[in-house]
Amino acid sequence: MNVQKTLTRFESVANEWLLSLDSYSEEQFTKKPDADSWSIGQVYNHLIAGTNRFHMQHIASCLDGKGKNIRGGKKFPGKFVFLIGSFPDTKIKVPPSDAYTPKQPAGIADMRSGLIQLIEKMRATAAKIGAASNSMKTEHPAFGYLNAQEWFAMIEMHFRHHLRQKARLDKSLILDKK
Repeated sequence: MNVQKTLTRFESVANEWLLSLDSYSEEQFTKKPDADSWSIGQVYNHLIAGTNRFHMQHIASCLDGKGKNIRGGKKFPGKFVFLIGSFPDTKIKVPPSDAYTPKQPAGIADMRSGLIQLIEKMRATAAKIGAASNSMKTEHPAFGYLNAQEWFAMIEMHFRHHLRQKARLDKSLILDKK
């Protein structure tokens, strides 16, 4: 797994998300197509906050030697995702909860700032990952044990995965204009 290639792919998809911010009004950004769906703003919040609170914390644990020193450890779904290099094209539906459902963001400017900060954080993290042990791992609830490089790659895959959700939400916003 090449960290620099992963960073380049991440920067490309993150810039796609960043440029898209210019196409929304504040009202559109927080509009939910229905009661069970997220707004586009919530998707941005999920990506930024989730990466900072979940993926980056696991990377830090691997880099700091606070994981488990093991070989292997991936469950079948984890092996599959890393074999194909992306999440399957399926909707992942979880019941609404305070713990998982992202809050509506304060606004587009906050998400722009958060995304720019995250891109910088990814660059800084990439520089550290080369020295990480491949056997120092932390557990992902669905994929099993992952090392720092794998957690780093998951961030890019996660951003790409949500492009499908973004496309559906963008389409609903266009339909609402008609």
